[in-house]
Amino acid sequence: MDQTVNRSMTPAAGFRRPRSLRPLFMKYLNPVVACPYVLLAPAMILCLIFSLLPVAYVIRSSFYQIDFVMGTESWVGLQNFRSIFSDADFLQAVGNTLIFTFFTVGIGISLALALAVFLNKNRAVYNLVQSIVYTPHIISYTSIAVLFMFLMDPQTGIFNLVLDFFGLPQLKWMLSEETSLLSIIIVFVWKMLGYNIMIILAALQSVPREVYEAAKMDRAGQVKTFFHVTIPMISPTLVFLITNNVTSSFCSFDIIDLMTKGGPKNSSNMMVYWIYENAFSYYRVGPAMAGAVVLLMLVGSISVLVFTISNRKAHY
Repeated sequence: MDQTVNRSMTPAAGFRRPRSLRPLFMKYLNPVVACPYVLLAPAMILCLIFSLLPVAYVIRSSFYQIDFVMGTESWVGLQNFRSIFSDADFLQAVGNTLIFTFFTVGIGISLALALAVFLNKNRAVYNLVQSIVYTPHIISYTSIAVLFMFLMDPQTGIFNLVLDFFGLPQLKWMLSEETSLLSIIIVFVWKMLGYNIMIILAALQSVPREVYEAAKMDRAGQVKTFFHVTIPMISPTLVFLITNNVTSSFCSFDIIDLMTKGGPKNSSNMMVYWIYENAFSYYRVGPAMAGAVVLLMLVGSISVLVFTISNRKAHY
């Protein structure tokens, strides 16, 4: 009889009682577990306020025609996007930005990698120049702009003196449509070079010596060791630098504003500077917001592409 009663009170097969949420709450009430979340909370709140909310406002505003002077706005749907994609200046700014990003990231990372490998193998040279290497990155954009405006002066600049010494034709640099974008690329690469070198150098120094010793025992040459050992071992660092440099290139504003103002004839204009001019000089706020959304989508797409490739190729 007791067995019958017990069986009748046994839950049906496959039935599970709902789990209590109390253990979960008690887990996060534990000071040891809760401490990291408490410390991260202020930063996350600030990130929400100053990053996510402005992005949401920009996306929302891209569908409105806004007049800040009159304090009015009206829904226009996709009209702002149609307007910017029929604007030749915006399309040229997009093209300039893509070209600028491609060359600054490609040349900047490659040059930094070569110099970092050289300094890693020549510790005496590194000890002499370690403070000089990082100097460009800590100099303000204003100082860099003034410096290169003197260096690229068509009459008295050192750049043209060097070209003249080798018998090459002198250039107008920032004053020419053909070379204005090249001038900005040179300045940006020089600005980021020290930062990239230091990060890559730290990654190179963290590679275990045992890996190189194993490659040496396998009779791998220097070139083979570099491409099959060094590059895979520092690939996460290279992915980080590529993403960081891409974002910085797309968001370049200071150098353009200080050196060329996007000219001559829009030849060095970038998306960020186009957005700035349309929003604060021409008061075309709606198209400027639409341009910002396009910029956000481009940066996000390239970042996702880089991380997708890195997940397959990078050595984590």
